[in-house]
Amino acid sequence: MKILVISKDNLWTRKLVHLLYEEEYDCTYTSICSKELIDDINPDWVFFFHWSNIVPKEIHKKHKCVVLHVGNLPKGRGGSPIQNQILEGITNTKVNAIKMEESVDGGGVYHSIPISLQGNITDIWFSLAETSYKLINYCVNNNPTPIPQKGTPQTYKRIKNNQLKFDFTKDLSHLYDQIRMVDNALYPNPYMDIDGFRLEFSRAKLENNELTADVKIKIKY
Repeated sequence: MKILVISKDNLWTRKLVHLLYEEEYDCTYTSICSKELIDDINPDWVFFFHWSNIVPKEIHKKHKCVVLHVGNLPKGRGGSPIQNQILEGITNTKVNAIKMEESVDGGGVYHSIPISLQGNITDIWFSLAETSYKLINYCVNNNPTPIPQKGTPQTYKRIKNNQLKFDFTKDLSHLYDQIRMVDNALYPNPYMDIDGFRLEFSRAKLENNELTADVKIKIKY
């Protein structure tokens, strides 16, 4: 059984691939989505883990492609699903193995496993790696039939601006969430601008109704 994992190169992807190697699967990992490469490997399953680019239909029409996506489907489709759910106050969601189709995150679901969105983004992604490993295990060993999604879809838009949004009708957890959800070097720092300066925040902690964080101050050009 050949498995191909396509994902960005980062620590949590390496964790997922390491778990698969420990299971002694015939597993290949790449950070490049190439029709020629996939055709050459000719895998039984192709799993897309930390991936946001649209995959050409000639790939997922020919190969069994699976999207590992976080959301309480059919809600939670689309871009920045972790961050958008955190901003909505969602603390528990699911990691889903979805059949890849032209409709983004709209394919049938092979299997789902609950997951918490507590902690910073690094904690969440490492938890996602472990959960995705279990999903891959389930798919490969059981070859399930994808079940169509039911209900009214909700599609998120990708978050492209990490400027902190202050809302005095909400408590400090609203600011804390905006920092923790991108608190990793792979994401742009959340920030606020004051006059000609930019303040960037990281390593946030919320205790006893007090929010503390590291702050880097730059001159805004």
